[in-house]
Amino acid sequence: MAEGPPSARLRVAVVVAAVVLTGLAFVAGRGTGHGPARAAVPATVPTATTAPETEPLAQRRLDWRAGPVHGITVTALSVRRIAGEDPNSDDAGQLTIRVQGLPAGRRLLAVQGLELLDTGGGMFAGPADSPVAGTRAALVRSTGQAGSYVVDLGPTPGVDTLGRITLQGVLLSRSSSSRNRIELDTRGPWPAGPPLRAVEPVTDTVTIDLAPLRLEAFQGGAESARLPLEVAGVFVGGGRTVVTLRLGTLPGFAPGEIPRAFSQQVGAFPVSVRLLAGDRVVCDRTTMFGESPDSVPLVVVDCPAAPAPRLAVELGAGAQNVPFRVTLSA
Repeated sequence: MAEGPPSARLRVAVVVAAVVLTGLAFVAGRGTGHGPARAAVPATVPTATTAPETEPLAQRRLDWRAGPVHGITVTALSVRRIAGEDPNSDDAGQLTIRVQGLPAGRRLLAVQGLELLDTGGGMFAGPADSPVAGTRAALVRSTGQAGSYVVDLGPTPGVDTLGRITLQGVLLSRSSSSRNRIELDTRGPWPAGPPLRAVEPVTDTVTIDLAPLRLEAFQGGAESARLPLEVAGVFVGGGRTVVTLRLGTLPGFAPGEIPRAFSQQVGAFPVSVRLLAGDRVVCDRTTMFGESPDSVPLVVVDCPAAPAPRLAVELGAGAQNVPFRVTLSA
């Protein structure tokens, strides 16, 4: 068969090439579900970054000092936030303070008018006041170190926002008095160890004046401004002296009614006790009555003591409010 002219062959080749290219394009489109491939466009990556959230501080050292006022100095040592077990509840807090310059034989019981303010002057946190010896104040508790106390706070935010602390007064226990004295005849052997020897007191009762506070009976209308205490037991030996005192009876008050009267009418009530050998104070203790209506008030004095022919116990009761209007800050 004779071949066609060159121009005819060229036209046939062009047509065949066009058909092949069209078929390839169709197959490619069917295989990917899209039209012909496009050039890739580089992805745009955001350059802005978000700073990570930081946890509020949970503890902060302060060392903020005020005073002396009436010879007393108060230092706010630290504040801390305590995470609660319930994640939906507010975290509580604690303020640790150091109090110096208290008169001998006196104990810090509570603070009055305590407010913790934030850096903007708003309320940061505050304690829960409770009745103490006929007034309202925030009770403190000892840390175990001399002169150092803890005050429990309500809901507390991150401690880095605390700006300053204000205080209006301190509540001190009253000192023991020779007017309320129990004599102990401790002549005789002092055992080297347990069991200790029981000692009969020379006087076995003492009545403390509560004025200006008064207790009212729940029935019958009886009133009393006295706190009767009687010796429950005295023991010596083993290098110690142990004295226990319990509540006595009051005319017009039913048995067991005095603790409830204290709790509801007076609140926590301090009774101070010191043990003496001659004129030397062997030790002193303070017990709080009336913290619970179900508690049975009992004073226990347990002190290291060397053998002595005579000892004495002196008691005091009540509290004194000492004004202490100060601001503590950095």
